[in-house]
Amino acid sequence: MEQRYKLCGGRLDLVLVRFSELYASAKKHPKKVVLLAAFAVRAVFLLQWFRLPYIDAPCADAWANHVWALEILNGGFVRHTAFYQSPLYPYLLAGYYKVFGPDPRGFLWLQAAADACSCALIMSAAGRCFGRLAGLMAGLFAAFYAPFIFSQALLTKETFALFGAALFFVLCLRADERGTARSWFLCGLAAGGAVLLKTNYALLIPAALLWAGLRRGFGAGFAPRAAVPLLLGSALAALPATAHNFLAARDFVPVNYCGGFTFFIANNPEAAGIGNFPLGVTPAPLLEEEQPARLAEAAVGRPLKPSEISSFWFRRGAAFIAEHPLRWLELTAFKFWLFWSRYEISDDYDLSFVRERFSTVLRLPLVSFAHIGCLGAAGLFLCRPGALSGLPLLLFLSYLASVLPFWMNDRYRLPAVIFLIPLAAAVLDRLAGLIRKREWRKAAALPLPASPLILLCLLPAPFDRKFDEGAGWGQLTAVYAERGDYHKALAAFGRAAAASPESVNPAVIDKAAFSLKRLGRAEEALELYATGVELYPGSALLHNNRGVMLFEAGRIKEGVEAFERSVKADPAPGPQYKNLARGYARLGRKEKASFYGEKAAAGAQWGIKKTAGK
Repeated sequence: MEQRYKLCGGRLDLVLVRFSELYASAKKHPKKVVLLAAFAVRAVFLLQWFRLPYIDAPCADAWANHVWALEILNGGFVRHTAFYQSPLYPYLLAGYYKVFGPDPRGFLWLQAAADACSCALIMSAAGRCFGRLAGLMAGLFAAFYAPFIFSQALLTKETFALFGAALFFVLCLRADERGTARSWFLCGLAAGGAVLLKTNYALLIPAALLWAGLRRGFGAGFAPRAAVPLLLGSALAALPATAHNFLAARDFVPVNYCGGFTFFIANNPEAAGIGNFPLGVTPAPLLEEEQPARLAEAAVGRPLKPSEISSFWFRRGAAFIAEHPLRWLELTAFKFWLFWSRYEISDDYDLSFVRERFSTVLRLPLVSFAHIGCLGAAGLFLCRPGALSGLPLLLFLSYLASVLPFWMNDRYRLPAVIFLIPLAAAVLDRLAGLIRKREWRKAAALPLPASPLILLCLLPAPFDRKFDEGAGWGQLTAVYAERGDYHKALAAFGRAAAASPESVNPAVIDKAAFSLKRLGRAEEALELYATGVELYPGSALLHNNRGVMLFEAGRIKEGVEAFERSVKADPAPGPQYKNLARGYARLGRKEKASFYGEKAAAGAQWGIKKTAGK
């Protein structure tokens, strides 16, 4: 027994020694600890994510990125026209696919590593601005920030966009310290690369120059030392996209041309502060570029270059603002509230839904925007523009200004957290110091200037949570249908309708009807389509796919009527013409069949012209 106690005591001593060694190592190398902790929690979540249904059926932007990467590999390195979306991420993904094959799982491990590096960069930036302890706290905030952990598991550009912004942040501080043209040039390269991921990052560049001028003065040496190298580096990094766009479209498009239509989505009579598409335009990734282009060309009456398409929609949005300034102010104020809300407004994937419905590390008490938003808001008032602390302040304000004209969701807000986290850590560090000194009044007064922003952060979400729950089940309906789990798809569809009937959109109804059809329940599928077109009479998707099913069932006349309704509802019809040509041919109406056959051929020629050079 005594021997046993000695053995246990020896093991305990060994554990204590190892723990003290780890503590000493952490104290000596805190950045390594943050890096490893960040990667570890992301690795655990990735392993859990790979067991969830989402991984085999990417949705929305994740699916579009995967498809674009495959197109690049299959002869589409140069597009048929200018880039509509930001190009860098799909090209990175295509490069990975070229070497390792088209399985996104391995690429997600690279994203986990990149996100862990972003945490270390945030720690470094915060340490330079506010001190070593604040830097450590910022690194830990970033390592355990739930939206960062969640986004790195998605096949979307956010993780690398965060890394680009964090790298730019650190390089700006380093360039200020060194004061050389070379350091500012490297900073510009980082900025240009980040702009290729998110074009609104371009506003970070003048913010950094303003800070540099406030720090060192706008004298004669400012331009050659900082401004020119930074701008030159930014332009050089973005040059491949600009050159591609000119060669592909003979048009000057610096990076992409989706900005005009994105601006119009947020500034039109139907706008609601979130990404609701107007005019019946579908948000389907394959049609998101084509439909606005056709609508603009139809309105103008001639083919348009990409920059002209963007300008057309921008003018439409600006006209709305000029005609309805009060409505625009109301929308802007609402989007500002959404920005500061503690709730993560889902776009492609819903963090809250995944956390509540699946057992992952997201269920742990991780850092959320409720923490970063409240503390970061108070931190805004600790900064002085001409000091080191002025850089996160100016970068944050410029990023906020870049998203407010558009709409608000979790992905659009995410990069702002890079600049808020150091401010949140600075406040926590200041509060800890005041409490240690028992300066209770100063500690209580510290958050007071930011109380309106803190209140916005803590208020309940300004929308129906049941709708979001229904939307989450609706997404699962589509995911299960894509995986071939049709029974699960229908069960998820039932949950969506029960949670919030309003959340069941045409795409979800279509997937549920498709599942019924695949299970041999064609009549029930037709009934569901009939209900769907009653609820959404303007849905071209439901009318067309209902027509296809009617056609397959031998009900040709009803199918043709459905195709006709689809054409009327679709702002840029295409496949319906071919369906109508076949339908009228079956009905023996040769003139109508010939008419729609010509329409289908014209649409095919339009597609060939648009895809020339692929």
